[in-house]
Amino acid sequence: MKLLRKYVSALIAGLAMAGIAHAQQAGSAEPIDTVHAFNQICYKQVPDIRAITEMAVELGWKPLSVTDLQAFGDKETLSVLQGWDVQVGEKFYRLGLIQGPLTASMKETFPEFAAGTSTSCTFVLDGSDANAAIAVNMQSLANKEPVTTGMDEGDLSTTTWAGGNDDFKVFLFNKQSKLGDGGILSVTVISKK
Repeated sequence: MKLLRKYVSALIAGLAMAGIAHAQQAGSAEPIDTVHAFNQICYKQVPDIRAITEMAVELGWKPLSVTDLQAFGDKETLSVLQGWDVQVGEKFYRLGLIQGPLTASMKETFPEFAAGTSTSCTFVLDGSDANAAIAVNMQSLANKEPVTTGMDEGDLSTTTWAGGNDDFKVFLFNKQSKLGDGGILSVTVISKK
């Protein structure tokens, strides 16, 4: 996750510039709700990675290079490590999809899930949305109070929501850049199987 935090600052700046250049060429379009896009692409789908990979093919998302994928996870420890540059309307996102065994800390926290699977879908934002608007929309998506707010992670401030049942644990993250608008939206689902 440290690598992802370092990577996100440079990536946000690059995606924002690409988004601005594309928007200037294309003219104005109906605004895209970033949290709605995250919900449709990631939150509603995980842990079904097949639905996300099929969407990537159908919509022609550009696959990430091996180097760019390293920001999302270590391919040696994961069964799935995929990612794409995604355009939704006039907005640009970088999407990372990982799946594999639970980490040691997850196993310690949820011993009954120790033999299970962890699946995460992460949206790196392009900085075109105000952090305050993202925060309001993420709270609406979670539809419950966060378990943590404003956790300091270097250049990011994280709000986390948690839920689940006997078969799944679900964690929703809003990691906002402290340097300006932009950040990361992510969902992680821990499954018993």
